[in-house]
Amino acid sequence: MLDLLNYLIFVIVSLVLIELISIIMVKVVNKKFQWLIIGKDKIPKLSDNGLKKFFSHGYDPVLGWTRKPNTAHSEKSRNRLTNWNIDSYGSRVNPGHESLFNKISCYGDSFTFARQVNNNETWEYYLSKLTNTNVQNFGVGNYGLDQSLLRLKHEFVNNKSELVILGVVPDTISRIVSVWKHYYEYGNTFGFKPRFYLKNDELCLFDNPINSESKFFNYHLHLPKIQNFDFFYNKKFKKELLSFPYSISILKNPKRNISIIFWIFLSNIYKFFRKNNSDIEYKAKEIIMNINLKWRLYLFDDDDTLILFKKILEDYVEFSKQNNFKAIFILFPQKDDILFIKSKYHFYRKLLNEISSIDDLCFIDILQPLLKEKNINLFYSDDNSYGGHYSAEGNKKISDIIYSEMIKLNL
Repeated sequence: MLDLLNYLIFVIVSLVLIELISIIMVKVVNKKFQWLIIGKDKIPKLSDNGLKKFFSHGYDPVLGWTRKPNTAHSEKSRNRLTNWNIDSYGSRVNPGHESLFNKISCYGDSFTFARQVNNNETWEYYLSKLTNTNVQNFGVGNYGLDQSLLRLKHEFVNNKSELVILGVVPDTISRIVSVWKHYYEYGNTFGFKPRFYLKNDELCLFDNPINSESKFFNYHLHLPKIQNFDFFYNKKFKKELLSFPYSISILKNPKRNISIIFWIFLSNIYKFFRKNNSDIEYKAKEIIMNINLKWRLYLFDDDDTLILFKKILEDYVEFSKQNNFKAIFILFPQKDDILFIKSKYHFYRKLLNEISSIDDLCFIDILQPLLKEKNINLFYSDDNSYGGHYSAEGNKKISDIIYSEMIKLNL
C-alpha cells in the first residue's frame, strides 16, 4: 500500500513538474516568437504607441490600411538600407517619370509595391523606362486581391489610365478569406480588413468591421461577427492556440510546437554566448512558412475559394469595362512557391484554368520565365528559402517579362 502511495506521489509530482516546465517554456517562447499563441492572444492588448503611428501612417477605415500620401519609410534588404516615398496622389514615387503620361497604373500587394528596394529599383520604374510613361504604383503591403480591387475602385476616378495591372502573390488565396490578419498571421493585430463572400452565387462585401479609430479600443465587441466571416479562426487559430494544461496542449501538434520551442531556445542560447543566431532563429520561421504554404495548397484545391477568386476577377473586368481600361492580372510567385513548383507540382494551375474563361482579362504569366532561370536567388532580396521580395535584379527581370507580354498582347 505504501509503495502504491509513493508511486502515486511520484507520478503527481512528475506531472506537476512537467506542466511547470511546459508553462515556462511556452510563455518564454510566446514573448520571443509571435507564432506560438496562448490564451492572451485571443484578445491581445493593442499598443497605444503603435496605434498612434498606425493611425497617422497607415489606417484606412474602408480598406483596413493603405499607403498614405506624402509618407516615407526605410527598411533593410541584403544588408543594405532601402527607402520608399509616397507622392501626393498616394502612388509610390517614380523618379524621373512623374511628368510623363500615366498610361499604366498598378494595384496589388507588397510585390506590386516592390518592397525592399529603392524607388528607382521597382519593376514599375523599369517598366516606365521601357514604355516611356509614368507607371503609377498603388500597391500596398499585405493586401489581398479583394483590397487591391477595392483600392482600384477608390483611386481610379482621380488616377485614370488606359491599362491597369492587378498584381498579387499566390498567397492572396488566404488573404481573400481573412478578416482579421491576426487569425492567420499571428501578431498582426491592427490588420482588420473587408472581404468578399458569396451569397446565392453572387459576390457580396463584408465591410471592414473596425471602420473607425475608436473601434480599436473596444474591438473585442466585434469579434463574434469577425470570427463568423474569417476562414482561419476555426480552421487554424483555435487549433494552434495553446492552453492549460500546456504539457498536453503542446502535443495537439507536437511536430509544430516542439520544433518551434526547440529552435527558439537554441537561438537564445546562441544569442547568450554572442554567436550569430540568425540562421537558427529562421528555422522556427521556416516552420511557419511551410505551414502557410500547405494552406495555400489546400485553398488552391478548394472549389469554393476558387469560385470566390474567380468572381473577384470577374468584378475587376466588369469595372474595367465600365471605366474603359484594359484589365491585366499577374500572379507574382514568391521564392518558396517556385521551389515547391520545381520540385513537386504547379499548385495554382487549377486556378489558371478557371480564370482562362474570363473574357477580356489579360493574364501575364510570370512563373514560366522564372522557372527557366538557373539562379533564382539573384532575383530575391533575402538569402533564405522564403526569399523576401524581388531584388532590383528581380524587378528588372519582371519588367522585361511584362513588357514582352504586353507587346505580344498588343497592349
